[in-house]
Amino acid sequence: MMRKILSFVCAALLVAGLCGCNKIDVNKLEGTWSEQYDPAVFAMDGSVEYTFDGNNGYQLHVYDALSGESHDYSGHYAIDLINKGTITINPSMSDYSNVTYKLVKLTSNEMEWQKEGTTYSKGSWGSDYRHFVRVK
Repeated sequence: MMRKILSFVCAALLVAGLCGCNKIDVNKLEGTWSEQYDPAVFAMDGSVEYTFDGNNGYQLHVYDALSGESHDYSGHYAIDLINKGTITINPSMSDYSNVTYKLVKLTSNEMEWQKEGTTYSKGSWGSDYRHFVRVK
């Protein structure tokens, strides 16, 4: 009887452990992503689009609606799915662009990032918390 109980407990712990893993499929990252939020809570004065090439390179298009200007940037990113489940934008740069985010969600149509060392709150949308939808 004790052996059955022990087997059941071990099986339950195994299932709980496997369900707790948030597996991120890095192949879903490739493509173009537009940063978007609930406009009733956070209105963006422009747009931000990342295009990830799948080879650790990205193109960034930023449009500022207030000035009517747009800018294009390119850079590299690093993924650490084994240890931390993170994406680092421009990992070799020492300026402000060297930022690491936890990949909270990555599906074929939606992606969420949380800046390392921060916690989620609606007041941090667009800075510490980033939400993207797939464009193409």
